[in-house]
Amino acid sequence: MVTYILRRLFWSIPVLLLATLLAFVLVKAMPYEPFNDPKLAPSVRQNLRELYGLDKSGAAQYADFLTDFVQGDFGLSTKPGNRPVREIITDTLPATMVLGGLSFFFSAMIGITLGVISALRHNGIIDYAITFFATAAFALPSFVVATLWVSGKVYLPPPIGVIQFEFPYGWDSWWDRVGPIAVLGLAIMPYFTRLVRASMLEALEQEYVTTARAKGLPWRRTVFRHALRNSMIPTVTNAGPLFAFVLTGSFIIERIMIVPGVADQFIESFGQPIDSRMVLATTVLLSALIIVLNLVVDLIVAWLDPRVAND
Repeated sequence: MVTYILRRLFWSIPVLLLATLLAFVLVKAMPYEPFNDPKLAPSVRQNLRELYGLDKSGAAQYADFLTDFVQGDFGLSTKPGNRPVREIITDTLPATMVLGGLSFFFSAMIGITLGVISALRHNGIIDYAITFFATAAFALPSFVVATLWVSGKVYLPPPIGVIQFEFPYGWDSWWDRVGPIAVLGLAIMPYFTRLVRASMLEALEQEYVTTARAKGLPWRRTVFRHALRNSMIPTVTNAGPLFAFVLTGSFIIERIMIVPGVADQFIESFGQPIDSRMVLATTVLLSALIIVLNLVVDLIVAWLDPRVAND
């Protein structure tokens, strides 16, 4: 197990370096010039380029970026005010992480529960109802649900007409946060439901479940100790990409449902002139977070199935 952990840690390093390189190259490929204001004197423009290291070669800029990234320094924003990028991210990233983390937890708990119930009530009315709900939730884009949630109106054909409602949204209180968390969690909840349902149905047909029942093991213990644990492996394997989906999807939810996360700052960074430091720092940080989460997922899978660590 220790060898497996060290091997996964070792392979995470080049993946992270590749992610930083791709992000750096893509940002540098953007057609922008942060200090192209014709009102700036040539000497001022040159001083600004030297301050931000733009007068160096691409390789030198990338090396400086890696050095600063390791030290937690992302440079200065090129937007008016020239705030440190680290300060901007420190102020906004916690809201994004809280939104993403709670939405992921909410969707996992509800989705796994519904998936288990659906599998245990296979081909019954409860199974059909859960499958219909998961399919409907999967088909609705999160930005549509968020827009309807904020607008408080649903337009239906006559004779029903307009249905008005008022749901909480925003980030001022925990009650307001229920809206963004529920809408974002609803976007990935169907994935957990369908994954767990399919895995549970397959696990319940395995010989070890039949053997456990033949030995007189209680049905509840058979389900939760044997079938559920083995059915969680594909679910956990997909948890890393699903959390990445939550983080990227939270940008849209934050914008619509007035959450003071990193989304506004990231989107505004693309306004002219493009704030390359903010774009690069946010992209690399999210990439690093996703890589770390995938590493954690690999370790959990190895714990659930020790054979993985021995491969």
